[in-house]
Amino acid sequence: MTELQRNDKTNQAQNPLLQGRRVTLRRPTFNDASLVFHWERDDEVWRYDPHRPYSQTMVEFMPTFERNYVNGNGRQFWFIIEDEQHTPIGTITYFNVDLRLGQVEVGLGLGDKTRWGQGYGPEAIATLVHYLFSFTEFSRVYAETALANHPSRRAFHKAGFQEVGQIYDPRSSGEPWVLLEIWRASLRQG
Repeated sequence: MTELQRNDKTNQAQNPLLQGRRVTLRRPTFNDASLVFHWERDDEVWRYDPHRPYSQTMVEFMPTFERNYVNGNGRQFWFIIEDEQHTPIGTITYFNVDLRLGQVEVGLGLGDKTRWGQGYGPEAIATLVHYLFSFTEFSRVYAETALANHPSRRAFHKAGFQEVGQIYDPRSSGEPWVLLEIWRASLRQG
């Protein structure tokens, strides 16, 4: 590998632009702050997440947005989901990175409700999973969602995830949750 190839691979890993068939996943910028703020305050978008991020004002939100979304907090890595016209429609993230076990958790938030049910969620998930399996040593990617969150469960299923079973999420109000997973080896077989 030449130095130029090594630098390109390092840049891709640190600031990737991930391209699906209809979606692009890119790192958040300050220009995304007002959209993400709006999405995070929407009760319908966040109805299944008991610990949604929430700020009362944009001024209160900006330090959190800069630290977590733009600069990265080192534990959770965010992407903005854009449609074919490069319009931001939501966020996707990976977190709970466990290099020892070779696994990572992903989460999806499609903030633009006019895009629900059109296949953007499953494609964003599949695009991120492809990246995680291509540029890392992860062998397993998993997600947790509320049992009642049928749209999320369908999106992960369409992206190739299998439901492993019900779990208890201590953050929830006691409602059952579902663990879903996909393994690197299953992609080679499918």
